[in-house]
Amino acid sequence: MGSKKNKKISPSQESINTLKELCLMHGDDPTLHVRLADSLWKAGREVAALAIARKAYQVLKHENPAEAQVVAERFGREITVDEYYAPVSKAYLELAHVFNKLKRKKQTLNIDKGDILYTKGETADTIYLLISGEMAIHAEANGVHALVNYIHEGCLLGRDAMRKEATYQTTAVAVKPSAVLQFSRKQLQKAFLKHPDLEIQFAKDSLLRSRVEMLSSMPAFARVPMGIRFLLAKRSWEVSYQAGDVVKPAQEHMAHVAFVLKGVLHLYDEHVGQEKIYCGRMKEGDILGLNALMHKEVLTLKIQAETDAEVLCMSFTDIEDLMDIQPVVRQKLMDAALDFSQQITRTILLQKKLNT
Repeated sequence: MGSKKNKKISPSQESINTLKELCLMHGDDPTLHVRLADSLWKAGREVAALAIARKAYQVLKHENPAEAQVVAERFGREITVDEYYAPVSKAYLELAHVFNKLKRKKQTLNIDKGDILYTKGETADTIYLLISGEMAIHAEANGVHALVNYIHEGCLLGRDAMRKEATYQTTAVAVKPSAVLQFSRKQLQKAFLKHPDLEIQFAKDSLLRSRVEMLSSMPAFARVPMGIRFLLAKRSWEVSYQAGDVVKPAQEHMAHVAFVLKGVLHLYDEHVGQEKIYCGRMKEGDILGLNALMHKEVLTLKIQAETDAEVLCMSFTDIEDLMDIQPVVRQKLMDAALDFSQQITRTILLQKKLNT
């Protein structure tokens, strides 16, 4: 995978469109799908590339297992497993050796399928290393329960316990009979002294999994395969604003899609020489940039942070590719864009009526 990221030359969009058409005509031809996946990857469109490569792999594993393995090595393990797959590192299993004494003191906990390891709202005083089995992580957002993460052998759970006086923000349920090694924040910090490389990885993994959980709590992403959620999370970035900061000036185009994670943003219809008109607000779960994404339109409104706020940003290209491979996402975002446009238009008309 690393060698592909070093390629600087991207194929033309015309070539990609031609390959797409060929793949539509020959839906079960793995050779064409691998060519398309290669072209998409070189163009920096990893989300679409992995989806296409996975389709080729599914055919090849029955027709030509040796070639399927070659494709898997080229594009990574993501394409070989089911939709619940999330990138797995077994590096943390090294901690099991550090905690051998704990294991002898029966700090290993066995969990049956369906049992709950911890529940949202409980005091977070224990961190867990999954040494066998699989765990599903659930959260509640806007009254809806959602699968927000999927944990495999070798992963750490309960990272909320790394903060003092914290509570768990999710619920962990065993998907199959599992075993975890349990230890405190201080014990983990002591282990990291012996393995500083794991502490760095833990910080990176925590950020990534936090983004995945943010995405998973959004209705538009509820049916997106977990592997794609992880890829989107890797390619996303966060931006913080202080109260009063301008998120987007009036008459300027949004350069990406942004999901409001925290805080409140206000929208204003602002023209030179005219009174500024308040047009509403955006809060956690709302999406900026849909007009630019769907209709290539400039949102003339000014967007300003009313409180301290955070947004999670994604490129238009990644979202467009996601909509291509997940039509349900396209429909949800189209509906959200239409609702937002209608609400803003009506709000401006009513505000102007009040001011006349």
